Amino acid sequence: MFYSVSLAEPARHAHRLAVALILVGLGTANAAPTTSCAGNGTGISLSPGFCASIFADNIGHARHLVVAPSGVVYVNTWSGTYYNSDPIPPGGFLVALKDTRNTGKADVVKRFGESKAEGSAGGTGIALYQGAVYAEVNDRIMRYTLATNAIVPSGKGEVIVSGLPITGDHPMHPFIIDAKGNLFVDVGTATNACEEKNRVPNSPGRQPCTEKETRGGTWRYDANKTNQKFSAAERFAMRYPQRRRLCHRRRRKAVRHATWAGSTR
Repeated sequence: MFYSVSLAEPARHAHRLAVALILVGLGTANAAPTTSCAGNGTGISLSPGFCASIFADNIGHARHLVVAPSGVVYVNTWSGTYYNSDPIPPGGFLVALKDTRNTGKADVVKRFGESKAEGSAGGTGIALYQGAVYAEVNDRIMRYTLATNAIVPSGKGEVIVSGLPITGDHPMHPFIIDAKGNLFVDVGTATNACEEKNRVPNSPGRQPCTEKETRGGTWRYDANKTNQKFSAAERFAMRYPQRRRLCHRRRRKAVRHATWAGSTR
């Protein structure tokens, strides 16, 4: 038996607010299930030998999540035009969930962080590092320090990075933190593909595409340092056109290899 927490990328007009599913292995792929999830109400189909149950529901529009060694599930939620600015639960946009009864359902649900009343619209990215919850909030990456055995922080968060771009089509900022404390933040493009008329068929691309100066790439910061400011200087990797050229090089190499292999047979 194993447990894994999973949630799908929310659709723009999703009405289902379930945050996570507990997936339970019920046997091998060739063995018949030994139990079932009767009346689970998830509405999804799984491979034989697995069932799903709702771990938590009605917490808002869940984006990314992370699971602490203690079993606490931390979720970042988001609001805004992607969800028609519909009503959101009261309290902060960050949610801590824990199953203390081993029932497969979260019986502890605690919200923290900034609320809508404080000007927050939530965020996407979230991570755990050095005993703290890091989370995207609007144009910032925040750090919330956790006391020993605490589920939620008692104090306000600290700003790690601020000024991240939040305009256009892709205002969200997923991120990861490596073992060395490097904070890698994804900054999406403002448009779909830098067209003169965004998302209009046959619209030509802008030349030059000036949004690439501050969008469409990965930025690197120090997860241990507060009050860093977003700028073009911290760009670590560009999403395009380098990726496109790399794909072309790989494709040409594959064609050359196939041609050579065919000529020897």
